[in-house]
Formats: sequence, C-alpha cells, structure tokens
Amino acid sequence: MRCLVDLRPAAPSWGLAVDEVLLESAREQGVETVRCWVNEPAVILGRSQAIRSEVHIERAEALQLPVLRRLSGGGCVLHYPGNLNVSVAMEKRAAWKRVSDIFSGFGRWVVDALKSLDLHVRSEDNGFYVFDCKVGGAAQAHRGAYVLYHTTLLVSPFHLPMEDVLLAMRDDYRPQGVASRPRSVISLSEVLGHPMQMETIASALLASLPAQVGRRVEDGALTQHEAERAGRLQREKYEDAAWIRAR
Repeated sequence: MRCLVDLRPAAPSWGLAVDEVLLESAREQGVETVRCWVNEPAVILGRSQAIRSEVHIERAEALQLPVLRRLSGGGCVLHYPGNLNVSVAMEKRAAWKRVSDIFSGFGRWVVDALKSLDLHVRSEDNGFYVFDCKVGGAAQAHRGAYVLYHTTLLVSPFHLPMEDVLLAMRDDYRPQGVASRPRSVISLSEVLGHPMQMETIASALLASLPAQVGRRVEDGALTQHEAERAGRLQREKYEDAAWIRAR
C-alpha cells in the first residue's frame, strides 16, 4: 500500500480533489493508498448536505473561510491546520458487508494507534470520543468494490468557536437532508495536557495500519497523471459553485 504524507497546510479544494483521485486509482489501477494531510481553514460539507441549513454563510465569508463540499457523506466539519486528515483508498475486504463494518474496522485501527500514544479513545459509529467529547469523525465514499475512508482528528484547538459557522452546534439547528451530529469537542492535545505533534500521530497511525488491512505500507508519491487529474478536479469541481451549492 502506497503512503502519502504531507503535513503542510494546503488548499482544501486540493485535498478533496486528491482524495477522489486516490479512489479512482484504487478502482482503475488497483493502487491502494493511505494518505496523511492537513488543510488550511475551511468549512467542509458532506456530499448530501444542504449548505444553508449547515453553514452560517455570511459569517464564514466575513471570516474568509471557504465552504466546500467533499466526495464522502457524513456531517459538516470545520477544518484547520490543527486537524490531521487521514484517508485510505482500497478494495473492500470480504468482512466489510455494511457501511458500519468499515467504520468499525477502521475505528479499531485508529483506537489502537492512539492507544500507543497513551490516548484512550473509543470508536462509536463514525466518531471518536474521549468521555463525552468528540476528538474526530469519519466518512466514506464508494465506487463498486472500492472504498475511500476518511477521518479527521482534532490534534490541537482552534481559536474560532465552531458554533460561529457550524449551525449544527446551535440550539436552533434544523437540518435538511443529511444531518450533522453535533457534540462537544476536545483536541488530543487538550486531552493529554500538552501539545501533540502531527508527525507523532501520523507515524502511529501508519505503523498500526498493516495489522488492520493486511498490507505493507511503503512511501510513495502521486504520479504525474494523478497530480494533473487532481488539478482538474480542484478547478472544475471542488472550487465550482455548482458543486458546492448543489443542495
């Protein structure tokens, strides 16, 4: 399994485009990939969510926070450089008969990896929790026998209260379409009481992955074709208002 790691904050539209390309490469060429990456600040909608019921658009614009829509399902999230994004694009295993099986399988991977760092996190549905607070969430996209699993872990806190832009964090939240699941959040650094490094968490996740998926993980890079394809998707899809405001 190819491993891509770039922890420099990048344009979120690029990050979303690369995820789609990795799913295409897994399906079309059998190239399975795990990727660790970081976004610049942005609000990211799930594929089937209604933008007006999830995002305070005027506030996001005032804060110069772009609003984008990802390929995978799930709820609306606030991305920022204190989040570690981890994506896995691969063929589905025989035991993964349901969406919940995939969340459960990859959930064990994340929990085991964090346990090695003395972080005792539990996996429930598509979320990761310490006590009653959320430290991460996950989503999926499917193409036939192939899946893109994506999780975001809150490594360090953000200066902006999430309820400023995420309507699901407010008492009067009224979702249309797929609803977000609002919960109080806490970062992994706050849980431990000292700053956590992205590199440390990424290394623990990559070290733990082979035991979960039965694949050796090797350093790699995007091909020229993949990079060019991602650039087209970035411009023509993920930065396009018709896609972002589709619902």
